[in-house]
Amino acid sequence: MQRFLGKVALVTGASTGIGFETVRRMRDEGGTVYAAHRRGELELEGARSVRLDVTDEGNWERVVADILAEAGRLDILVNNAGVRESGLVEETSLEQWHRLIDTNLTSIFLGCRAAVPAIRRSGGGAIVNVGSITGIRGTENMAAYSASKSGVTSFTSSMALDLAPGNIRVNAVCPAAIRTRMVTGWLDSTPDSEALEAAVVAKHPIGRIGRPEEVASVIAFLASDDASFMTGLSIPVDGGRSIR
Repeated sequence: MQRFLGKVALVTGASTGIGFETVRRMRDEGGTVYAAHRRGELELEGARSVRLDVTDEGNWERVVADILAEAGRLDILVNNAGVRESGLVEETSLEQWHRLIDTNLTSIFLGCRAAVPAIRRSGGGAIVNVGSITGIRGTENMAAYSASKSGVTSFTSSMALDLAPGNIRVNAVCPAAIRTRMVTGWLDSTPDSEALEAAVVAKHPIGRIGRPEEVASVIAFLASDDASFMTGLSIPVDGGRSIR
């Protein structure tokens, strides 16, 4: 398939995991893909690596302006960058709260505000936000993280209503446990990572942790014209966890 031939996409959090696999998928399907991240150069042939601090308003304006100057258009934005932190409410510092909200939610607001005028000038396009299953149903010991991700869900549906007249669709994916650096780092930091992983797996009816490419495939679908009659949705990619 060449669903993204002639399209220009910007994907955040692209150095590893879901973001990396999304860049790979869109590149393989003919897209011009800008892979944004805070770390070193992206080792993925055919993708354009850009540095972006998603919490910085000026960074967003610069990156979008650079894309327009080089590619002449922007059709797709994938807001994937995020952080995961656990903690009970009484154990969560205000600094931690702001870090989660700024990285997981404010960054999406900044990204959409910077990118929407460019996407509109291209005649329309698609935005895909990466939320979490915790944005649909709460998870113990993750109140602040869950709040940041539930904000993604409601922001997505509101944006979809605002942007539909301009032919811009806005959807979200809501992964459960996916074998990314974020999740494996959390598992490895615990005294008994095997027992914790077994407990996590048990929450998913499919009986395993997901793979980044499985989420990337849904993101690519939502960003493509195959999903041309879909907007405002937050779709679980969760191995059945949301129905258990």
